[in-house]
Amino acid sequence: MKKFLIFLGALLLVLVAGIYIFIPPTIHITSATVLQTTDNGAERFIMDETKWPLWWNYLAQHNTADAKQPPALFIAGRDEYRLTDKFYKAVAIRIKHNNLVQLESKMSLIPLALDSTGVEWKCSIETGFSLYKKIDGYFNAKRIKENMDTVLANLKSFLSKNENVYGIPIEKNHLKDTLYVTAKTLISSYPSTTVIYELIKKIQAYASQNGAHQTGSPIFNVTDMGNHLQLMAGIPVDKNIAEKNGFALKHMVRGFFMITEVVGGNNAVNKASENLHQFFSDYHKTSMAMNFTMLVTDRMYQPDSSKWITKIYLPVY
Repeated sequence: MKKFLIFLGALLLVLVAGIYIFIPPTIHITSATVLQTTDNGAERFIMDETKWPLWWNYLAQHNTADAKQPPALFIAGRDEYRLTDKFYKAVAIRIKHNNLVQLESKMSLIPLALDSTGVEWKCSIETGFSLYKKIDGYFNAKRIKENMDTVLANLKSFLSKNENVYGIPIEKNHLKDTLYVTAKTLISSYPSTTVIYELIKKIQAYASQNGAHQTGSPIFNVTDMGNHLQLMAGIPVDKNIAEKNGFALKHMVRGFFMITEVVGGNNAVNKASENLHQFFSDYHKTSMAMNFTMLVTDRMYQPDSSKWITKIYLPVY
């Protein structure tokens, strides 16, 4: 019996010593991940807390309890998070753990490559010198890290899709039709739908008169010429025809284009165009050739702009 008590005492002594050796007075907690997007794209969603609801619970979108939380309060597990300060490519986040412990943390963006960004999230928790506080601090740190990992997993999944980052679907593809009959006209202000289709109808009539058949949707482009705007429109055709009376043939480079499809009126199209240009800026892409808008829906026969389908093409190299 005495030997057993000595053994038990020695075991407890080793256990206590191990706790003091392996659990320091301050535990540093780090959670990290790699996002498949640019640092500028990630920055817009991390630095702006009004965008946090879009990704915070992304992997549990159907959790109605989380959906009802106040916009300024974000929850993971039993922890609450509030953005308290902003720095260069970093934010300070206050973590309230189990309604008791409040920690100051910092989430930082680390550019790794053009299309990948590291996220490092750090905080520290004090365990002190008492045995109870050390054990309690260790398990608190473990749960805090688990919740931080969950948050970053949501962020990573959300930002892995261009449609989430830029609000539009973006694909890289070839141009199907390459031979277009085109015409240009000078205008004083951005063209209305009627003005665009007036030019398209003239091109269609000219192509038909010369035995060419339209093979796809019409396109148009508006270029700022300084004192005025230039409207160019075109239709894809199945054969070469004579170039005269202001009508020209354009052999489009098959090449690659970044393409987005938009459903809605001019406001939706303009917003999508801005977002696609933001994509080009984030990825340092250059569009050396003409970009254009494709009118998939004939707007003259569909008065409901909410049903218009439009594609935006930006050539990419």
